[in-house]
Amino acid sequence: MNFESEMKARFGGFWNSLVLLLVVIICLRFSAIEWASEDLGTRLYHSFKLFFWCALFGVLLAILKIIFSISNPPYLRLPASANFAWGLKRGITIGGFLILLVGILQLDNFMGVFQPFIDKLLQKLLGLI
Repeated sequence: MNFESEMKARFGGFWNSLVLLLVVIICLRFSAIEWASEDLGTRLYHSFKLFFWCALFGVLLAILKIIFSISNPPYLRLPASANFAWGLKRGITIGGFLILLVGILQLDNFMGVFQPFIDKLLQKLLGLI
């Protein structure tokens, strides 16, 4: 497959688009709460910057995946476009998940109406340790 069709396969479809949309919403929510005293332009700039860092983490994962796949035999090696698309998707997803975790742990009322449930769950998990 060429690069364009590989990107469509990795990022197309309903569930993949939903994951990307959730990462964008998490970045917007984090910047809206963290920089609440700033104007709208600043908050949008910071949310774009957060999403950009998630994508940059994805590019780093993609490059590492390509580098480490070179040692595989050629008949087991995926094309570079598949490795790059895989790394980009996983990097954006992992970056969004990390922003979600930091938002839940650091910011007050990050999850809105679900925050009391998550706080009780975290207290029980910490009580087990």
